[in-house]
Amino acid sequence: MIRSPAFFVLALYLALAGCSEADEAPPAAPSAPAANASDAPPPARQDTVSPAPPAAPVGQYSGPDIAGIHLGMTPDEARALIQAYDDNIQIQDATNYFRYNALGKSYQTDPFLVATIGTLTNGRGSLAVGYSYPPEPPRVRSISRNHRQSVEPLTQADYVKALVDKYGTPVEDTDNGRAGAGAERVLRWTPPGNGSVVCTDGVSTGNPVLRHMQLDGRRVEPTPELAATCAGVFKYLLRGDPVTIVVGTLMDVAAQARSEFEAQDWVQALVAEKSRTGTAPPKL
Repeated sequence: MIRSPAFFVLALYLALAGCSEADEAPPAAPSAPAANASDAPPPARQDTVSPAPPAAPVGQYSGPDIAGIHLGMTPDEARALIQAYDDNIQIQDATNYFRYNALGKSYQTDPFLVATIGTLTNGRGSLAVGYSYPPEPPRVRSISRNHRQSVEPLTQADYVKALVDKYGTPVEDTDNGRAGAGAERVLRWTPPGNGSVVCTDGVSTGNPVLRHMQLDGRRVEPTPELAATCAGVFKYLLRGDPVTIVVGTLMDVAAQARSEFEAQDWVQALVAEKSRTGTAPPKL
């Protein structure tokens, strides 16, 4: 059984909107559709903190959310909430496929959904979700919110208050000790899942986590046993005081890793199916 993440040969159809902590600024709007994007009104103060989204079905989802989006939601539910986040948001789906070889011949699976990306006009940020891999039905496994506020930004203290009012007191709150535009603050809450091992600090929406597994800052070869112990990620990064850039990340690392291992098994089964030997004797 092939367990290495290198087993996957992935070809991305749509450019994914990067939403990791390392992002210096939100991505630009996708090239299509972008008509009249420059005619959109300038951002208002109310965009500093997420507007209230439609409520999720009562009792169907639990745990924290970002912009009303919960882990475990279906693509349709996630798209509806991304659309409700901003009247002018532009939404694209990103698909992918797996390539594999059998008996010297190349094959590829049907495309499958890996992410839905909503991009705000005028470079104001993005809201994106990443999904589990086939053969599991697509479910939200990661949520990223990337936000830039250049008009009447909130102070760090006010932004943190809004986060605490929604999520409660963070389990970790660190800053770099700087002031003004150089200030940076990271708040973390108890992540989803039961894992306790920090295997990753999050990956860009839609990208596989098995390629980014680490222990104590060093890359490791992932195994299903390690993946099952991985802690999730739930954090907000604030840059500047007042805050001009915000990156929120919510990810069930163990669940996503499990789906990637199951995808490997699925593709390996396809290889085995197309590698079956015949029984008819040759014509000699």
